[in-house]
Amino acid sequence: MASKERFDFAHGDDHSIKPGAKRIANVIDWPVAVTAQCPPAPKDGRGLQPAQDDSSPSLLTVKEVAGRLKLSESWVRRHLAELRVIRVGRLLRFDPELISTQFRSTIETGNSLKPERKIMSRYQRGSVVARGRKGKKVWYGKFREDVLTPDGTLRKQRLVRLGTISEFPTKNSARNKLAEIMGSSDRATVMDMTFGELAERWEKAEGPTKKSSSMIHYQNAIRMYVKPVFGERKIAGITREGIQIFLAEKAKKYSRSALKSMRTVLSMTLGWAADCGWLPNNPCTRIKLPRETGGKHITRALLKPEQIASLCAKLEEPYSTLVWLIAATGLRIGEAIAIQWEDINKDGVLSVSRRIYVGDSDEVKSLSSVRRLPLDPALLDRVRSLKAKFPKGDWVFQSTSGTTINPGNAMKRYIHPAAKNLGIRLGGYHDFRHTLCTNLRRSGTHPKVVSGILGHKKVNLAMDVYDRVGVEDFAAPLSAVVKELVSSGIKSETAA
Repeated sequence: MASKERFDFAHGDDHSIKPGAKRIANVIDWPVAVTAQCPPAPKDGRGLQPAQDDSSPSLLTVKEVAGRLKLSESWVRRHLAELRVIRVGRLLRFDPELISTQFRSTIETGNSLKPERKIMSRYQRGSVVARGRKGKKVWYGKFREDVLTPDGTLRKQRLVRLGTISEFPTKNSARNKLAEIMGSSDRATVMDMTFGELAERWEKAEGPTKKSSSMIHYQNAIRMYVKPVFGERKIAGITREGIQIFLAEKAKKYSRSALKSMRTVLSMTLGWAADCGWLPNNPCTRIKLPRETGGKHITRALLKPEQIASLCAKLEEPYSTLVWLIAATGLRIGEAIAIQWEDINKDGVLSVSRRIYVGDSDEVKSLSSVRRLPLDPALLDRVRSLKAKFPKGDWVFQSTSGTTINPGNAMKRYIHPAAKNLGIRLGGYHDFRHTLCTNLRRSGTHPKVVSGILGHKKVNLAMDVYDRVGVEDFAAPLSAVVKELVSSGIKSETAA
């Protein structure tokens, strides 16, 4: 009977289908595709057509389609709307040629179709519980949260305080509060990482890309200023407002230079986290520093030649020659104490290619700091005279044990006391560098030459940072203006 029904249906006859049965419910391109393959056959004496021969394709069942597509029967039933299905009563049939055409590439390659159903987000209500002594009970909510870690997304359980019994008198009201916190089932994934963990990862990953001296400075800034405040805080909870308040609090105690270091390390670490996809953006972008700051302010002194000469005369070696060299060449203190005898050639030209930073030999600050400076014969003789006094090591400026001198100890124990004894206000080694820059500008030296002597990358840096303008610089141009006005006045009176 089943074959007869299939035969009659294929040829458009209804008489074999039971009354009340639904003939065709969902046919996709069926009339053209199937009737074209089934030519009408002559009827026998009873008015019935003979059965099809074996060469005509028979319709497929759900099980047969699942076998061809290498899928489960339930998958086929879920995707009936996308398949070319024929309904005969409660029977589901499929044309084999139409199925083959629809999934030709999949069947030929032997691959299984991927489920097209999207994975539904996990639904949860969480749970609430009241804890504490009678009369002082507090509602707590518990739920699971997707957290993002550098190793992937994990589900972690969270316990949050909802409020007291007086705030939420019923369990249902506490549940409503928990629902607000959870933010429904579409709660955003957050990064489960503290700033301390981020700083360690950043140092490990980014440290090799930076100069060792710069990295030491950044590590010190993180350890001294940032970690005590943000170390245990989740990076997802660090906001722009929080950083601004942090800098405002630190400004009461620290200088502007220290605040810049704090902002720099925060921006670099949080920016790196954003680049890694652990934060949506860098909350430290375009953060401004407070105008009023505390801390120690160093005022650079513009020294006169006689002050430098008297200071050198007051100091013992090798500190006397060290000050003389810095004042005459503008070397940074780290570059000066890193000079070895091989760095001075027979013509008296000094090659600057290294520096001492935190007791270790390091490369110079930038490529522009690599330079060759000719030493004046008088200065050169004085430098070479140290060879006989300190013959142990390769360093020009060395301690009695043959190691490089400690610039901090030298300033604290020798140079500062001598300057104070002479009544000279001295801020530090950079005062000699600032003084040289100002004197070179006053003598008419080209800014490019000044920049080259000081080892600056940018020409205007010497003028913007190191140069000092005093009353004596204003005297000549103002005097010239007065002379011009006086001369013009005399000519007007003569003409009158």
